[in-house]
Amino acid sequence: MVLNFDNPRKWQVEAIKKFEESGFRGIVEVATGGGKTIFALMCFRKLLDSGFVDRILVVVPTIALADQWLVNFTEDLGLDEDETLLIDKHSDLNSLRKANVVVINTARRIAIPEEVAGRTLFTVDECHRAGSEQNARSLAGNWAATLGLSATPDRQYDDGIVRFLIPSIGPKIYSYSVAAALADGVLTPFDLINVEIPLLEEEKSEYLNLSRQIGISLSRGDDEEKVQALLRKRARLYNSAEYRIPVTVRILGDNRGSRAIIFHESISSANHIHSQLKMLNHSVAIYHSSLSPSVRRNNLKMFRKGVVDVLVTCRALDEGANIPETQLAIVAAATASQRQRIQRLGRVLRPAVGKSRATVFTLFATEVEKRRLEEEQANLDEFVDISWRSITNA
Repeated sequence: MVLNFDNPRKWQVEAIKKFEESGFRGIVEVATGGGKTIFALMCFRKLLDSGFVDRILVVVPTIALADQWLVNFTEDLGLDEDETLLIDKHSDLNSLRKANVVVINTARRIAIPEEVAGRTLFTVDECHRAGSEQNARSLAGNWAATLGLSATPDRQYDDGIVRFLIPSIGPKIYSYSVAAALADGVLTPFDLINVEIPLLEEEKSEYLNLSRQIGISLSRGDDEEKVQALLRKRARLYNSAEYRIPVTVRILGDNRGSRAIIFHESISSANHIHSQLKMLNHSVAIYHSSLSPSVRRNNLKMFRKGVVDVLVTCRALDEGANIPETQLAIVAAATASQRQRIQRLGRVLRPAVGKSRATVFTLFATEVEKRRLEEEQANLDEFVDISWRSITNA
């Protein structure tokens, strides 16, 4: 369905005005699920119709996001597929199409000709990812207009936004928070259900052993690299806990027919969940980086169109995927990243016709994970219903 740009949300009207006032340069911070991709398409349509630009070029951090933008160009903007382009090292950079997307690893190794850049809306999605010295190479160009998009543009551990993003894209010109989006009805009200699962005896033993090693390493002042290696090893252990898969399958069985997305941290576990669900006759597709581009995009389209009810994925869809039809999310395994958590919540908070509420199940097996969820509860309790459950067997 092609979008109707005549009925923008209030925040989008305000943000477009700020974008105009800033000379079509700037960063827009929008709560995940608030509609920043649609906002960018609205900006492009406005600049295209006025003759200010001939094309849009979107830089994204992952191939998954590139897939999503290509879908948006055709389904939301109404372009034909031959008007869109995924740029790679073989692309003719003198002949870009109306709507173009490039993964940042490629973007930092190419140079768009000046005459092309001068008629292009240059958009950086999840722009916080371009705030490093290496990735900032992707930003070079004398662009007609520049737009940065992110739910979390400020970088936690460095000053990349000041050093790289603001000089290249422009300053932060608008911010739209989760609280504001919920109050405006832009995001769907949601429930968080945190589900404790058991570790097998051998998993528990190895977890305690690694925790002791981490404590010893910290107490004797070992270098950061060694400590981080132990932390990663422990995280891999509990993220691969045996019970995560059967509990995920059980929760989905209890919610059969819901439009659901399932996250795991590994492709092999995602494949296993997918196989289990197919055996139980769930309507399910899978999405991850080991699949071919055509299969990935087709599976994403099938989920959006309701051909399948369930989409199983891992990190590939953490950022940016616009799948508002999702009613249920199951986070079977996760990292400690707050940014990842915000992004995954955003996959289910987008409103859609017939969707009045969303639910997110999060599985956890250790005190480390539980503490993160308790901290989240302290921050979200004011406007989210949060409950806790425990499963002793699956």
